[in-house]
Amino acid sequence: MLWAGTSGSGKTTAVISTLRQAILDPSFGEFHRFVIVDPKVQRGDYDLLSDPITDLGKAIRSMNKNRVTLYWPDYATFDTKTLEEDISYIVDEMFNLSQSKDEPTFTFILDEASIVISPTRVPPSLKRLSVQGRAKGIIPHFISQRPLTNRWMDANLSRVMLFRMLPVDADNLTKRWGVDFVSADETIRAKEYSFIQFDLESATIRNMNPVPLPKRIPKRKQGLRSSKTSFRSKQKTVDYTCFLKKLPIH
Repeated sequence: MLWAGTSGSGKTTAVISTLRQAILDPSFGEFHRFVIVDPKVQRGDYDLLSDPITDLGKAIRSMNKNRVTLYWPDYATFDTKTLEEDISYIVDEMFNLSQSKDEPTFTFILDEASIVISPTRVPPSLKRLSVQGRAKGIIPHFISQRPLTNRWMDANLSRVMLFRMLPVDADNLTKRWGVDFVSADETIRAKEYSFIQFDLESATIRNMNPVPLPKRIPKRKQGLRSSKTSFRSKQKTVDYTCFLKKLPIH
């Protein structure tokens, strides 16, 4: 799945709130893991869900024992090649763990995905993740300020969550996917922080209301088995976790 929207559109809030709801939802199972790679290294975002880890080795080890792993690639030599290598190690570890005794499943979040995904190239590790991951229960989610469009992504994406767009992106998507995203973007802009869900297989659009602001997840004193907390909000609770659950295999 792809989540895309301009800065300030509510995209990150929606992703974090949806993740929070899923993390606290027992239906995801005791051995489901949430692995987040956040190149922004920005406080007040994904660190509401878990303490960030800046060492790749520690992040790899965390994936085996912790429900949530947040990796911040925070180093002086940061560049696209190094980030791509880090992602490759993390993807390999998810596949390795999926074959272990407990057979854990994964939700993988890559923010600022456009750093490594371009209109002409998708890293081999992300291709493997998108093609083989569903059979192993590893579901990838790519987050970007602008829609990531290339032939390979078009063929392997099932759903796109679109927030406020640049007019040029709405126009390009209309031409690319044959659906009126210009009008859809006007609908989004009419209600602040709202968004749409676009199903590529049925070419249908579903309007979505803004997601409640996320709250920090309390630190647990025990292991994963102690987590039976359900999502609570002052607003009427809406189940957004369906966006993160396993999609049918085609």
